[in-house]
Amino acid sequence: MSEKIKRPMTGLMMLVGGGMLGAGLGLLFAPCAGEKSRKKMMRMGKSIGNRSDRMMRDLSDRMDELVDTMSGMSGKAGKFMHLR
Repeated sequence: MSEKIKRPMTGLMMLVGGGMLGAGLGLLFAPCAGEKSRKKMMRMGKSIGNRSDRMMRDLSDRMDELVDTMSGMSGKAGKFMHLR
């Protein structure tokens, strides 16, 4: 089951990484000085990294809640089936 969870996260991380790379290349070719561009890239990288960390923690929390809910439902379904 853990392999199935890793795939979407890997795809999401590739998407975020591609976005960061594209943003970085855009800044490199921007008409700003190199030092300014590097500072902008560092700030943007930190911002995107923080957002992706929050998004991954939120996704993990939601998956935990879903697992708990599904576990609770399976117990109720089993009890219901034994009553009939």
